Amino acid sequence: MNINQISIFVENKPGKLAKLTKFLADNQVDMRAFEIADTSDYGIVRIIVDKPYDTVTLLKDNDWICSISEVVGVKIPDVAGEMSKALAVLDNAGISVDYAYTFPASGDGALMVIKVAEVEKVAGLFKGAGLKVVSQENL
Repeated sequence: MNINQISIFVENKPGKLAKLTKFLADNQVDMRAFEIADTSDYGIVRIIVDKPYDTVTLLKDNDWICSISEVVGVKIPDVAGEMSKALAVLDNAGISVDYAYTFPASGDGALMVIKVAEVEKVAGLFKGAGLKVVSQENL
């Protein structure tokens, strides 16, 4: 019921990000979401794709440093304050968020992707609060 996200380490130098995205395009990888966090030396590119296990194998076979992890996806309506309500569910349960990002979802609203230690527990909390948890297959 969760989403598999790929994290790729990319050197923070001109052209490296373009090289990664060209590699993915050349190999017909369909990205659903893209997020990057950077430092002065490298960036961590986080992507959600249509075929995560095939993509991580392809990346590793071509010397990209990457890993796959589970994240929770929750649908957020396009109404002021809805993200706050979703995050309050985690706050009330004493759950810490490692990181989060959003991207437009089909139809109205957005999908918030959340990295937490207890993915299944968080998915259950969101469902219990009446929020729609999105799985890999629903992207």
